[in-house]
Amino acid sequence: MKIEKKILLALSFSAISLCTYQGQVFASDTDVEILNFVEDQRKEQREEAKNTEIKDFKEELDAEYARDGIVINDPAKAPIIFEGKDIMYNSVTGDVYGKGDVKITQNYSRMTTEDAQGNLNSGDVKIPQKAHMMQVANPTLNINSEKTQYNYNEKTGVMEGLKGRVDNRYVSGEQVEFYPDYYVIYNGTMTRCPAKKPDYYLSADKIEIYPDDHMVAYNAKFYIKGQVVYQTKEYRTKIGANSDGKEAWMPFRIRWNDDDGLTIGYNYNQEIVDNVNAYANLKYTTKHDMRNVYGVGWSNAGSSFNIESGKYEDDDDIWLKKKIAYIYNYGQRIGDTPLRFNLRNEYGLWEEYGKKSWHREHNLSLYHDPIRLDENGKVRLFPSIGYKLVHEDYDDSNYNSLYYDVTLLSEFNDRLAGYLGYHYSRVSQENTLFDYGLNDYSKKVSAGFSYTIDDKNRIVVATGYDASDSLRIRDLDYYWYHDWHCVETELKYEQKKDKWSLHFNFLNF
Repeated sequence: MKIEKKILLALSFSAISLCTYQGQVFASDTDVEILNFVEDQRKEQREEAKNTEIKDFKEELDAEYARDGIVINDPAKAPIIFEGKDIMYNSVTGDVYGKGDVKITQNYSRMTTEDAQGNLNSGDVKIPQKAHMMQVANPTLNINSEKTQYNYNEKTGVMEGLKGRVDNRYVSGEQVEFYPDYYVIYNGTMTRCPAKKPDYYLSADKIEIYPDDHMVAYNAKFYIKGQVVYQTKEYRTKIGANSDGKEAWMPFRIRWNDDDGLTIGYNYNQEIVDNVNAYANLKYTTKHDMRNVYGVGWSNAGSSFNIESGKYEDDDDIWLKKKIAYIYNYGQRIGDTPLRFNLRNEYGLWEEYGKKSWHREHNLSLYHDPIRLDENGKVRLFPSIGYKLVHEDYDDSNYNSLYYDVTLLSEFNDRLAGYLGYHYSRVSQENTLFDYGLNDYSKKVSAGFSYTIDDKNRIVVATGYDASDSLRIRDLDYYWYHDWHCVETELKYEQKKDKWSLHFNFLNF
């Protein structure tokens, strides 16, 4: 008769750690981004709905813990449960051996295999054959390995032949080494495209991942449809909580519109010392040649200071040249309240349409978390308010502007969403020296809707009205989004300006 035995180890498996962070920004003539924000949330929900294994695994563990009377008050001190159909344990040496349906469980993490051995005193666990690992959170794991060795005391280990899902990214590698504060994947790949043959992915000889901080890929190659489109000796990017919502693993962008022609953009970032980075946002357009931005920046604990120079383009295709700009930014949540503030200061030499001016700007913004107006959170209000002080050396002019925004978003059903917004700014393109980054008029009403035709196609109509001129329509834009599985095309027509544009968005990167 086969006997199942359980051995509880007060050890930890906390070395594996990833975290992702998402941010959102709404800013254009028509505020269409809020509809794309909704669609991105729905895509994440649809993707997670397909991934029922993690949910089922958690429910299974909850039932087991309730049955065995195990209560975990401190996850860091949660016991390790070693079980199998046949287990041998030497209480003197600490050696343990399990065979047949072996399970090694700690908190909401479990490794399963057919054969495992270890030592309770040293904390070593060796799995000489295939193993599967599931973890509910921090990070979510669903991975397979060909061979595993791990030390629970030292928080170090090695997995060979790694393949599976870490949070919302699909990874593979010949070998992964775990350390207390970071881990390294050798000859590995990463993507967020769930296809068996991903539309795009990153490969590298070595990928160093420092959770909630940054990632470094050596001899990195970026693939689209199996073809290398870019490669570099070293690629760095912020990840997780340190990404401030700007995480972008695909370092380039592709678009076409009437004003610029074909545009290919590439972002380069290089760490100089801790918290200090040099960067270049390179952009080639067939109608304007190179339009680049270069800078160096420091960031820490919500503060950042950047020195930049280059050519910038806003949503209205207005170009601004900054010969030099010094920018300080500080933002934080106010205690445990639903309010966040952001303070931005800039001093620099601006040039637009032949006008040059030393531009000095101080901007304080206050944001409220989305306010739910119904029980399901399908109707939300996005309010914000701010004050801006601007001085221009060109004509010794001063602009003091109160501004506020409030946008009502409603998800009527799974296919239809709409919004209505009101925006006021005392300063606009009508009364300032520079047009860059400003609304055309001071009082704006925006409205639009998004309708999902099917899993691949979505249409959007977005409008902007001049509220100080009898709600005269100033912007009327039509969008068609088509999902090619992991690459999305955005076709846009601006009726009032008679302009076309086409964007290629690499989904989930």
